Amino acid sequence: MNGRMAYVIMCVEAFLKTKYHDRDWSLIAEKMWLATEDNWTDWPLMFASFIPDVLVDYDEYDEGELNGMTAEEFSKVKSLYNGITEGSEDDPDDEVNYMLNKPFEMAQVYCNTVIGDGAESLEIICETEIVLYNNGIDFPDYTKVMFTPISEFNGWGNRFNGRDLSIILK
Repeated sequence: MNGRMAYVIMCVEAFLKTKYHDRDWSLIAEKMWLATEDNWTDWPLMFASFIPDVLVDYDEYDEGELNGMTAEEFSKVKSLYNGITEGSEDDPDDEVNYMLNKPFEMAQVYCNTVIGDGAESLEIICETEIVLYNNGIDFPDYTKVMFTPISEFNGWGNRFNGRDLSIILK
């Protein structure tokens, strides 16, 4: 599952870097890649604050509501999203929000569960690939995540620093 999460993040990065190459996505990439080294119970609570459909609900920084986000990060991310997303939840036409929700969805589907056949993760992967395909963006190289097999850690795969896979943080 950590490998599949990494692939979804790689898809999101490919989308952001290709479609909005003039913006600095490093803060978002840093927050996404924490998923591969953290447990999936804690990570979504933090990352949710960085998803457009959550963030647009706040005109001002609210430390009590925006878990794991500083006032400086709030300002930076609000500016980053300005003009490219309305934070329309589950709307594939709001591609920035839709794509940034995919890692969160992956974590939410499997948080505190037994993996089973992992079919939900494959559906999420397919949804990210459809957005890439529709935008003429090449799929990331899935072989880069094959080092984390299903046999590790009861199907979860060992935790790892995924920043090495990032095309944004290099």
